[in-house]
Amino acid sequence: MKKLKHVLSANDHLVTGRKFDILKNSETAILETHPRPTKEQLQTYYDSENYTSHNDKSAGIVSFCYRIIKSISTSRKIRIGQKSLSKKTPQNKPRLLDVGCGTGHFLYSCLKKGWQINGVENNINAKNNSRTEVSPFIFDDFEFLKSQPERFDIITMWHSLEHIIDLNQTILDMKKLLTKKGVIVVACPNHKSFDARFYKESWAAYDLPRHLWHFNKDSISMLFLEENMRLTKTYPMYWDSFYISILSEKIISKKNKFLKGLFIGLLSNASALFSKEYSSLIYVFNKEN
Repeated sequence: MKKLKHVLSANDHLVTGRKFDILKNSETAILETHPRPTKEQLQTYYDSENYTSHNDKSAGIVSFCYRIIKSISTSRKIRIGQKSLSKKTPQNKPRLLDVGCGTGHFLYSCLKKGWQINGVENNINAKNNSRTEVSPFIFDDFEFLKSQPERFDIITMWHSLEHIIDLNQTILDMKKLLTKKGVIVVACPNHKSFDARFYKESWAAYDLPRHLWHFNKDSISMLFLEENMRLTKTYPMYWDSFYISILSEKIISKKNKFLKGLFIGLLSNASALFSKEYSSLIYVFNKEN
């Protein structure tokens, strides 16, 4: 039986206001959200027009910042994806699967680059807000894709792994969908960052209970290693510290303390120059030989 140690308690600041606990699993070092909602219950915690990753039209300064950062980050994500691909992969038309693709913004950007795209998204609100160019390529789960002969050169999860109920099965499914030299690229918040330690239970990236799991570099590396996927490269997400800090300030004061959020975000990035513990990190995993 796994041993769980209480780390902190925090509220759902988006929908219900309900309090949840974050517990540390002593075996995996992963932080877990408790009580964990069922699959059916979990959907109700996304039912808010303020959940920006599922609604490209939400209003307000925070949503505006999110869209600006998303636009800037997408080009870098594509460059990181291209850099991570095997040299044997056709660089002009790699096969991409984006898991937890939301409204399909990243898919659309890759489609314009000539990539062959597919996505997985089970939230109906996100799918309803997806672009018409990519919606035919988005599926509810892996089942149809597993029945197809084609495999993917790159599978991405941009802030979606922390939302997945069954971590190990999902990683195993993704691994089976990879080509021999394929890579999995994952972005997650890092609870060891300066801004996480500064804001504590008000750190917006805990996002309870939508985030079921909370990772750092060591715990996510161990998780993928269980399925013989080795961490080969890590990249910082510089803009996340600013966005998350602005959101955290809003949680504390119910106001948009924009300048203070920017300042804490700047301190977090400055601290990470030495610790390497950025607010969010991008991880590249390869199959072990």
